[in-house]
Amino acid sequence: MDQRNVSPDAGIRTVAVIGAGTLGAQIAAMTAASGRLVRLFDVLPGATGEALARLRALLTPVVADGRLDWDLDAALTRIVPAASLAEAVADADLVIEAVREEVETKRSVFAEIARLNPAPLLATNSSSLPSSLLADSVADPGKLVNLHFFTEFWITSCVELMGCGQTTPETMERMATFGRSLGLYTAVVRGESKGFIINRVWRAVKREALRVVDEGHADPEDVDRLWAFFWGIEQGPFGRMDAIGLNVIADIEDSYIAVSTDPSDVPSWSLHQLVDVGRLGVKTGSGFYQYPNPSYRQPGWPRLQPPPKPD
Repeated sequence: MDQRNVSPDAGIRTVAVIGAGTLGAQIAAMTAASGRLVRLFDVLPGATGEALARLRALLTPVVADGRLDWDLDAALTRIVPAASLAEAVADADLVIEAVREEVETKRSVFAEIARLNPAPLLATNSSSLPSSLLADSVADPGKLVNLHFFTEFWITSCVELMGCGQTTPETMERMATFGRSLGLYTAVVRGESKGFIINRVWRAVKREALRVVDEGHADPEDVDRLWAFFWGIEQGPFGRMDAIGLNVIADIEDSYIAVSTDPSDVPSWSLHQLVDVGRLGVKTGSGFYQYPNPSYRQPGWPRLQPPPKPD
């Protein structure tokens, strides 16, 4: 993905990112790399400083091997930790919310933003909650969208854009321009779709993968090995869930189950068992796999051993 200059017709110069978790930090990095000033805020003390340290450790090898054409030092310098939500949003042209995947938490954040600065464009990064659920918490629903980014953006260099039902065409166009200015393929979702495009399909995959394990038919690695053989890729559903964060996956799954009409759609015990003991995936060093060297990154995987070399 190439570094991009700010598109002048986007009209977005300063961006506030609320939430310095895995995805919030990566959103801040992408935005800063486009030449914009980013104010990053998190309610947890020290979280923004830790996020910047994680970003440097994560992105240094990605830049070094050419997967990102960035001046990493310059990009990280444009990310400014904010001491408060008020400081973060005060002069923002766009506020991107990336807090916990729980509707009341998000509503509370947007209501406070409306009190502090009712003017900016607003985006929720929610991957499962449509922005229509947040519309009555903002000052102007015409400026509210879902802008759904993905982790490891140098690989999944795309973003999904969806309105809230009251979003103006001007806002949709400005946000599409913003997405493209980050070097991301920007897919516009027509109407309202829970899970957008990718996550609607992905939800079916992870639900069935978890069911296969919960019902005792296979362990997570067997599922991922078969997935790797079948699709010719390295990371299967369980490795992908680890990368996203199992607490995030659990919150998303619970949001789907809350509106499901399928009586078999119940929380996964294998997923919640790991979350309950703090094994959240890559970010904690263990989840369905052990990190930093999970088995699916070992030579010869998904086979038990590397194939024999020809004579």
